[in-house]
Amino acid sequence: MRRPAAPTPIAGERRANPRIPVVVREAQCRVGIDVFFGCAVNVGRGGLFISSVRPRHPGEVHEIQFEVPGLDRIFRCRARVVWSRRYAAKSSRSPGFGLQFLDLPQEDRRALEAWVERERAAGE
Repeated sequence: MRRPAAPTPIAGERRANPRIPVVVREAQCRVGIDVFFGCAVNVGRGGLFISSVRPRHPGEVHEIQFEVPGLDRIFRCRARVVWSRRYAAKSSRSPGFGLQFLDLPQEDRRALEAWVERERAAGE
């Protein structure tokens, strides 16, 4: 049986795991008593990107909570900021920060992986 071809990487793509474009209107981040909401614009197996004019600093660890369309489940875990991008007037790229999941429960990870695969297949 022939194996499917590996997906062609997007120019500049450095992630090991692809992310699916999605709008999660209320991705909640918490550090101590500081709580803020952002808009997650893509989600993958290993993390997500939150569009925000208040980017966080790489290395910070946040308690996060989010949902994805089509799954009746709230995902909760700790996540580390791995990169951030500030607002730049001449840039077409959204300001915000990338989070890497640290302790997403295995059951949630499997559900998220299955969702990513379904969304990728639907987009092909």
